[in-house]
Amino acid sequence: MDRRNFVITTVAAIAAAGFGLNAGAAGAQDLEFIAALERAQRERPKRLASVARIAPESEPGTPLVVHGRAVAQDGNTPIRGAVIFAYHTDREGLYDHPGAVAHSWRLKGWALTDDSGRFEFRTIRPGAYPRRNTPEHIHLNIFLPDGRRHSANGVVFDDDPLLPAGDRGMASHVRREGAAQHVDFTFQLFAKNQF
Repeated sequence: MDRRNFVITTVAAIAAAGFGLNAGAAGAQDLEFIAALERAQRERPKRLASVARIAPESEPGTPLVVHGRAVAQDGNTPIRGAVIFAYHTDREGLYDHPGAVAHSWRLKGWALTDDSGRFEFRTIRPGAYPRRNTPEHIHLNIFLPDGRRHSANGVVFDDDPLLPAGDRGMASHVRREGAAQHVDFTFQLFAKNQF
């Protein structure tokens, strides 16, 4: 399986596990997710930079820095001036506080790609969903200057014990720099990930 197919398959599996979807079936869960995504975008700060936070510095967990780059389908052309929206679970594997509206994504952030398509998120390492075998992950969506939107390739980690051993070579490599973990991630646009 090549990297592109691995990423698409992994994200589809994560989405299905996270939102209770059946592969290939659209339904009320899809509409609920899109509504939540639109609601989250209304919370977007007016000013964005290429370096942003998802989890506040006070959030418990292992510090993590995601070094990203958005590129066109050719894998090389940088995507400039796009908004990257990212969200993930807390270290316990939860997106929201108990009693919160579904998909409120307590830990979320936005970054603006620079002229090289680069962006960076400072956050914590997300936890795996409780009582599930879904690998730890970060969801990303891109909002292009021309209005198109694409779903994430999704960040998964090569040292996650829940990630199948055969998939580790295609996941983001986790490296330590001081107290923080760092990963590099390329968000490549594909027509089938547009929504």
